[in-house]
Amino acid sequence: MKCPACKEPLREKSAGGMTLDVCYGGCGGIWFDATELDRVDGRAAASLHTVWQDPNRQVASTEPRICPRCVDQILDRRWFSEMKQVEIDQCQKCGGIWLDAGEFSRIHEEIGGAKVSSPAWATAMAEASTLVMQKIS
Repeated sequence: MKCPACKEPLREKSAGGMTLDVCYGGCGGIWFDATELDRVDGRAAASLHTVWQDPNRQVASTEPRICPRCVDQILDRRWFSEMKQVEIDQCQKCGGIWLDAGEFSRIHEEIGGAKVSSPAWATAMAEASTLVMQKIS
């Protein structure tokens, strides 16, 4: 899979009991498949706050990004929660989520270090799920 932000190959990274796709040595972003972000616990979170990135890698956040799983879908940019602190990129087809470098830590901080499936996250996922189901129907 290719990074939706800088087009470098994504690499698998173990985080707790999960395997995620990260842009290690590129822009430092993280790809979460549909249900992975809400399964992140404290053990997994500890290894996700820093993904090594190339400090010279410039990423334009305004350019459309392609889903690394679906490759024919442009990721939708939206707020992670109603607090409007962190924008995320999500595929409406597969439900995957792209977080740019540093966004995971900002989300973790926003929800006070709790498991990512906070009430705000549950609401956001319910809305995303509804949108996906509408597109499928």
